[in-house]
Amino acid sequence: MAEPGESTPLLSTKPSSGTPSGSLDRKNAMVSFRRKSIKKLSIRQMSSLIDDEDTTTTTALVQQMEYFPTANPIEGLAPLFPNGIESYAGREYVPYREPSLVKSVPAFPPYTRMARHRSFYLWWTNEFRHWWKSSRLLVRLGGLYVYSFDPTIAPNILLLDPEKRKTIKKLFKFAKKLGQGGQLRVFVKTVKPFTRSMRLLVGGWRWFEAAPCRRIEVGVEETMAFIGNRVSRFVARGGTDLLGLEIILPLQRFLFRGDYLPYPEAYHPIAVCVCLGILRAVSPFAASFQGSRVGRVLTRRFFSSAKNRWLPVQRIGDLNLLSDDCQEKDEANQTADLVIIARRVATALGKVQTSGDDGEKEVVRQYEALKDEGFVQCGAGSGGYAVYQFRFKSTTILLHVTPYGPSITDVMPFYLVLEFETSVDIREQMWANSLAPISSIQLQGPQVLEGYAYQGAFFSPHHFAELKTMYDKQLLAYEAACKKLPIVAKNTRRGGPPRDLPTLKSFLEAGKRSRKRKQNIREFNELQKVVRSVAKEILALMKKEKKTGEGGNRLAPKGVILYFEGLDCSGKSSTGGLVQAALEQSGYEVGMRQYNRPPTAEQRMRPWMDRFDVPGSSNFLDLSQTQDEDGEHIGLVWDRGPAGDFVYGNLHELSPEDKKKRYDEFIAFDKECREKDILFLKLFFVTNRDSIAKTLGKRLAQKKMARDLTTWLQACRSRGEVDDVSFEGLEAISAHIDPTDFIAFNQYERNLRIFSNFVMNTDSDENPWVVVNTGDRYAARKALMSSFRDHLKEFQSRGQRCSPCLGNKPSVSSAKTEAIGVDEMMKKKFKSSWRHSMIAWVTLLALLVLAGTYGENTNWDRAWIVGPTKYNISALLEGGNDDEVANYKPVVDDVKMAKADKELPTIDVDDGSGKEAKAAKEPQLKKGSDADEESDKKGKAGK
Repeated sequence: MAEPGESTPLLSTKPSSGTPSGSLDRKNAMVSFRRKSIKKLSIRQMSSLIDDEDTTTTTALVQQMEYFPTANPIEGLAPLFPNGIESYAGREYVPYREPSLVKSVPAFPPYTRMARHRSFYLWWTNEFRHWWKSSRLLVRLGGLYVYSFDPTIAPNILLLDPEKRKTIKKLFKFAKKLGQGGQLRVFVKTVKPFTRSMRLLVGGWRWFEAAPCRRIEVGVEETMAFIGNRVSRFVARGGTDLLGLEIILPLQRFLFRGDYLPYPEAYHPIAVCVCLGILRAVSPFAASFQGSRVGRVLTRRFFSSAKNRWLPVQRIGDLNLLSDDCQEKDEANQTADLVIIARRVATALGKVQTSGDDGEKEVVRQYEALKDEGFVQCGAGSGGYAVYQFRFKSTTILLHVTPYGPSITDVMPFYLVLEFETSVDIREQMWANSLAPISSIQLQGPQVLEGYAYQGAFFSPHHFAELKTMYDKQLLAYEAACKKLPIVAKNTRRGGPPRDLPTLKSFLEAGKRSRKRKQNIREFNELQKVVRSVAKEILALMKKEKKTGEGGNRLAPKGVILYFEGLDCSGKSSTGGLVQAALEQSGYEVGMRQYNRPPTAEQRMRPWMDRFDVPGSSNFLDLSQTQDEDGEHIGLVWDRGPAGDFVYGNLHELSPEDKKKRYDEFIAFDKECREKDILFLKLFFVTNRDSIAKTLGKRLAQKKMARDLTTWLQACRSRGEVDDVSFEGLEAISAHIDPTDFIAFNQYERNLRIFSNFVMNTDSDENPWVVVNTGDRYAARKALMSSFRDHLKEFQSRGQRCSPCLGNKPSVSSAKTEAIGVDEMMKKKFKSSWRHSMIAWVTLLALLVLAGTYGENTNWDRAWIVGPTKYNISALLEGGNDDEVANYKPVVDDVKMAKADKELPTIDVDDGSGKEAKAAKEPQLKKGSDADEESDKKGKAGK
């Protein structure tokens, strides 16, 4: 048997020279492991290896195994033959290969799919880049300060006549040179290639470390961010130059000519030039950040629309069930053989993780739980590593299980690797007799699968990283908030630990970073502003309704049903709660009904929809008018409802005819609500698995906090009192997550399709379903409030206007005689809606405009790195120019200052050769030439 740590117990590594035959060279094995792990980041090392040097063959074979996977058992025996397996009976030669790698630790730590700056060195490089940009700005401002007080420049500015038109151009050139940094503009221009090289380095690094499925998007995004940065600088400089040359300086000239400003007693134009210079130096720096953001946002919108991804709010007919939101390209197919087996393994390990917590529970060992699923242990190693075998389709599956700490809420996750092991001899006779009977086996899905098991759920590396990252962030915020508790209690007069979920959320905000906390506060205030606005609209409708009397149509609905349906951990309560808050602020009495349990035997005897409460029915508040006042405005929240019976009950197993009857009953209920002036708002919440994993991590962290707060509050009890502190709020936090949430995570694709099928068969144009994508909670909440406004307007018009414009009409209507099944729904082509197409074309046009603007304003002939300037010293000495330079001294005395207004000043503010500069230099050159002639004559006479 092989030594512990090897993934294939039947194989051993090739003995190196100088070592005994059959011994294991650990050093070479670990070096090979690290080298192959780094090389194969996106593809886990499998048992039947291919040559590392042939990358083309590697990619082709990996693609072949992804779509047409085939396991060749003969290849699994290759490590046993140092010279390879000779060809036999038409079978090709099989070369020697190294044995499979150790599967006790992941090849790389799990990271989130959207992660940026995973490497510390990349983060540090990006921080250095920002520091470098800020330093260049400070250098510009320092040069501006020095140049504005230059004794050879500033006095010449004082001599300019502010009323002349030519003065505007000279002042503008002076301000432009100030914005470039004065004398330091040469240094800033010299280090510009280094600055851009740092930007390109960070962008390329971000592309390299991105998830393989996102590298194309990240590459385009970083490119457009760079282009947006450059274009924003062009626009900022051009706008500043236009502002100074066409608006500020002409306005200044007009005020001088009209004697509105006395010159130079109370006002001087040099101050305006300095302000324009500062604006020209700072505006490109500030605009560059917004330009990068514009490039990123446009790129993301383009890819999201081009790939037909989910919008924040849309109709069910526009919901693409084959998009990247629900079927990530780098995840294994949920129907693959190893994925199905991995869920069984996770369920078995969940018994191990959750057993033994209470004294009543019996401790279940790992090998016992897996033995019930058909796994037999065949090896073990240090650190809890164990290897199991499982017979599947006339072959053997190897399962590698290792504890992966630290624990999460006192439950240890497990790292799993499942692979089709092709080196195991499955024949009864000895394999050495003949190799001919070994044949290929057709498999479904990948040959190797890795992931993590936690509380009965199987997580891929990306999903587990989302859970763990959010879990750690919440605990870090809790720890920081506890440290700040004395300061918060002193400033706000609210001390003590939180006791329920709302106070815990506000308590955690104090522990978050300042930037994140300000962003959360800003988003919260904007959402509350929208909620108050909707509440005021409803109150205005109520007042208008009272003025019109009973003769007119009802403007505000007498009753409202908020039906929250969708996937677990998709933010139904927090997102839909905004609509509930708007109703409460407008005067509605809102109640809650939870239908997350199957109907009882008594309820099954009655019609299906009778067990769901309605405002105005006998089992709830009455909506009938009284003698003193009009009837109450009632709101009712359904947490789950009829669609839940299809997903979590057995109604999805009914025949198509029986399903059609249930659909018709639901549609009839919807129509009856409209006739009774009840607004039935149907909300279907969807999200991706990354978001669900985040929510699970957040709730697990809150559960751990609740345990700590229970201990905290128990220590806060008064002496002699037992019930002076309530723990109901903390118990509700602990119960906010249960094992059913993890079971639902494993059944994500199944639940999403059944929910979507119910929504599609019960959708109507009069009162359509609202599909809310909570992948981006803030965008979803804003769009939901806008959709609620549309439903209120539709209720007022009573069908006289078009239904809420959320997208295309659904592909199924209530007039159909047969219901659409799940398989039929998945076979249809999910086409892009008009909103997706419009957004895609608009964003593409904007990206092309950015690229065209950058190409037009960039000098492509200029060298990337400018070398040092070379001078011909001998030519300068022979020409005598050194004497002229030495004799020339700019002098400004009182006599010349009196005549300066009649002569052109010598201002070195432009690199070009203008007429003014030539005119100013001609008198000096003539004087210099006359002096040279006189000196030559004197020299000849002396000789």
